[in-house]
Amino acid sequence: MRVDLLDYFRGVRPWGQLFRFLKRLPPHGWYQSAIAMDEEIGYARAMQDRPEKAGPISPLGYSLPVLLQLRQIDLLKELMRVTASVFSGKLPPPIRPEPRPQTAEERIRDELETLNVKNAVDLILGVASQG
Repeated sequence: MRVDLLDYFRGVRPWGQLFRFLKRLPPHGWYQSAIAMDEEIGYARAMQDRPEKAGPISPLGYSLPVLLQLRQIDLLKELMRVTASVFSGKLPPPIRPEPRPQTAEERIRDELETLNVKNAVDLILGVASQG
């Protein structure tokens, strides 16, 4: 079945049907990825409480199989580190995990958390220096 997007603008099809269709698109596809990387939507979502049943939304190209492969690489690095420690007698420094992109919401939440910690430290140090 083919659907013409103009049918929604012409009033042939209801808008609710389009919104339900968009919600069912895969989280690693173009549409959901564009939503996840949008700064304004990310800021609005970061200001709200996280829903308990929120599914993972990944930036474009980072589907579940790709994320699982990145995790396998991290585990192999850790295995090599432990194996090296057996032969050298000391444990090498911890590995750095493979980089993973962040959505706009995650990045803004991290920035807000860092700002809250900085404000708390400034408040504590300000109180301590006055006392």
